[in-house]
Amino acid sequence: MKKWKALLSIFTLSMTLFTGCSNGTSGNSQTSTSAVTTGDLNNENTTGQASSGEKTTITYALWDKEQAPVMQQLADKFEKDNPNIHIEIQLTAWKDYWTKLETTVTANNGPDVFWLNIPRATDYIENEIILPVDDLNIDKSKFPETHVEAYTRDGKLYGVPRDFDTVCMFYNKTLFEEANVPLPTDQWTWDDMKDAASKITNKDKGIYGVLAAAEWQGGYYEAIYQNGSSPFTEDGKSNFSDPAVIEAVNFWYNLVKEGYSPNAAELVNTPMKDLLLSGRVAMVPDGSWNVPVYFNDEYGKANLDVAVLPKGKVNGTTSNSLSNVIYSKGKHVEEAKKWVEFLASEESNQAIAESGVVIPSLAGTQDAWVNKYPDKNVKAFIDSVKFATHLPNIANFSAAQSVEYDYLVPVWNGEGTVEDACKTIFEKQNEVFK
Repeated sequence: MKKWKALLSIFTLSMTLFTGCSNGTSGNSQTSTSAVTTGDLNNENTTGQASSGEKTTITYALWDKEQAPVMQQLADKFEKDNPNIHIEIQLTAWKDYWTKLETTVTANNGPDVFWLNIPRATDYIENEIILPVDDLNIDKSKFPETHVEAYTRDGKLYGVPRDFDTVCMFYNKTLFEEANVPLPTDQWTWDDMKDAASKITNKDKGIYGVLAAAEWQGGYYEAIYQNGSSPFTEDGKSNFSDPAVIEAVNFWYNLVKEGYSPNAAELVNTPMKDLLLSGRVAMVPDGSWNVPVYFNDEYGKANLDVAVLPKGKVNGTTSNSLSNVIYSKGKHVEEAKKWVEFLASEESNQAIAESGVVIPSLAGTQDAWVNKYPDKNVKAFIDSVKFATHLPNIANFSAAQSVEYDYLVPVWNGEGTVEDACKTIFEKQNEVFK
């Protein structure tokens, strides 16, 4: 726990760099209803009173307001079947979620059950913040192997995958057709993407062919994996000295340098989704978490579709998975386990799929998510799992990744070279890992 407290300040400083994933879904606004609470993630409300007698309250922390309604529906169903347990959903915006969670955990007062993602799994496991869940009644074989592996240490599983994402290429069919360029296919390569970007880019109209942002997920990490390498070594050190890493980052940056993509400064006040939904960029690599954003929008319905990412030396993409985890110092562990078991059930995963917000992890339930978007090629996200690499889950990842941002963003704005930036990143990241 001492190590955890020392890391807290590092995590807080680097928090704002995780924008999507992340990372998985990352709804970044709060909402409040009579059933969903917002604010501090804490475990102070441990009991409540009802007409049937005393109830045990299980606090459940999450960050995505788009998923809050379906989670409340599931909580209502669980409470009906378990009348002595009340589920209190604590919704906190993505930008504040980790800071609040880490603060309450440091104070030994975290929520009973909460969402965790792959990049932070190692720190939470190694600091004994969460409990193993091997004694739960779940079938691990029904969840993607790469995600189960990401939450497993020394043969013990510490999180039950609830949903996952992959990154694919959203594209504007109308811009392709107007430039008389064939639409992307599953056989596309880096060269095909670059050629299409060069033909579609029209500076007079303010149209870019592709968005090649200085982002890790949905950016140069996918290029690194497609080039047969990895940003980190198997023993958790920086790999930014690898020529294959430098080559991949250079390929991604050159799309900016050659004028086919906006630079970093141009993206400061204009989110990439806005560029795609306003017809100002033809291709954007983005995660499945934004499928509802693009395909529930009227412009998106009419003009956008999606394909797997173009191939480099190999096919490749990144994948994150959120897990439901149990706080090790919770006051009601057995009740928390019952809630997590229920969330891992076919009934719960089917409900999540039918909401259309995210891809559920449980095998056999993903078709309902695909069917929510019948005219779009969203199955590309599920098909991409077979060549996906889960996001890094090494210790101190958030601090290490912030180093990349510090030295690559200036390059994206025309200051310095990729080679020099990667050399510095290699040195600085390995200082973090000492």
